[in-house]
Amino acid sequence: MNELVDYQKKNYGKTMDRIMKFLWKCGGADAQILQYAPYADHIKAAGIGGVVLATTVMAMIAMGFAMHTIFGENTKNGHEGNWLVTIPAALVWGLIIFNLDRFIVSTVKGDGTEKITWGEWGAMLPRLFMAVIIGLTISAPLETHIFEKEINREWGEVQYKKSQNRADQVEGIYDTRINEIKAKLAKNDSIYMSNKVIFDSLSNQINDLQAGVGVYRGQPCDLGPGCPKHGEMYGSKKNAELIMIQSKTSRENSEKELAKLLEEKDSEKKAQMDSIRAQLPGFLDQLMMLENLSSHGETYNPVDPATKKPKIDPETNQPVMEELYGAAWGPIWLVRLLFMIVEIAPVIFKFMIWDSSYDYMKDNVAQILEAKQGISLESFPDENNNTHRIRKNYNAERIVEVAKRQNELEKENAIHAITLYAEQERKDIEENPDAFVQNQDNTVDSDDLESSPNA
Repeated sequence: MNELVDYQKKNYGKTMDRIMKFLWKCGGADAQILQYAPYADHIKAAGIGGVVLATTVMAMIAMGFAMHTIFGENTKNGHEGNWLVTIPAALVWGLIIFNLDRFIVSTVKGDGTEKITWGEWGAMLPRLFMAVIIGLTISAPLETHIFEKEINREWGEVQYKKSQNRADQVEGIYDTRINEIKAKLAKNDSIYMSNKVIFDSLSNQINDLQAGVGVYRGQPCDLGPGCPKHGEMYGSKKNAELIMIQSKTSRENSEKELAKLLEEKDSEKKAQMDSIRAQLPGFLDQLMMLENLSSHGETYNPVDPATKKPKIDPETNQPVMEELYGAAWGPIWLVRLLFMIVEIAPVIFKFMIWDSSYDYMKDNVAQILEAKQGISLESFPDENNNTHRIRKNYNAERIVEVAKRQNELEKENAIHAITLYAEQERKDIEENPDAFVQNQDNTVDSDDLESSPNA
């Protein structure tokens, strides 16, 4: 074991070395320090980086699938995505998630023990919130792919209901015109039947008149419409016959119009229903169908074996509905929790991992660099035995003290220079006071002249 005292950095193969350093970088570790740490620290840092990398890959796949669905087109051969949008969007989203995750795990620092204290939970909450949001965002597109068959089945039921509702709307639009034509047909039938009664009655009377039977026994008349006495009867018969012909023609036209309208209605209903049922669900539609599956199950109206008809509740006179299966919130949320756990696991593990050689080496290097820059962290306990750290910037304090001393010396020099000048001037006055007074008088006169308004 003595050889471990002089511990050297662990060397990997060329390929493995690149992989390890890449994973360390993904986890926000300092490879320059970490390579001198024990092997356990290498694995710990690589594991955290691997989780960050896995989350990034899942985020890229999820965003790529979402962009493929949103910006793609539905063709006869299936759904075709727009790769010019899908690939750049997936790469950009992957880089965003990668940087966010690396930032989260690299800024997390626990107390160096396996136990997570309430204070650490408080520090963890903002990072956990970000991790949960990222996990839900990543899981949504992949959930739509995992539950694609169930979503399509739910979408089919929704589209069927929408198509039936649209068919009822079309029925309502055409029923007004159809009912008008049917009323017109009924009116024509009424006119036709009433005039047919008149026509038949007059025909029988004219036959009796011409044969001289019935009420006209012994009084036959074969003059026809020209008979001055019975001509009106012939005219009424002719008028009833014309009205019957017109009613028959009008009915034929109305029947043709009705048949054409019914054909248009059926064609419009079919076109509207086919158009709705042919619509494929978009990304938001798929998410809504997923929520439908999560919130409610499937029910059906069973058939009564005795009557071979759907069961009806005799009290409410409503169909009896039985549950086919319950809401699928369990499997759906299980998938969501899986993605969220993958996302928040590095944050929790970082608070649970105890301090190791790498952490001590990193703190040591940080203190050395701070010391070289004139920075010192001093720790002291308070009355509750809680440790507090105070940062001192010695370089800044040194510069401040130098500037302060320089200002003080400059101030002293200025005072000393003024003092020496005053002493020299005092000696000059003592040697020749008249010259000093005369010089002062000249100074005053020149000042007065310069300030005079007539100058």
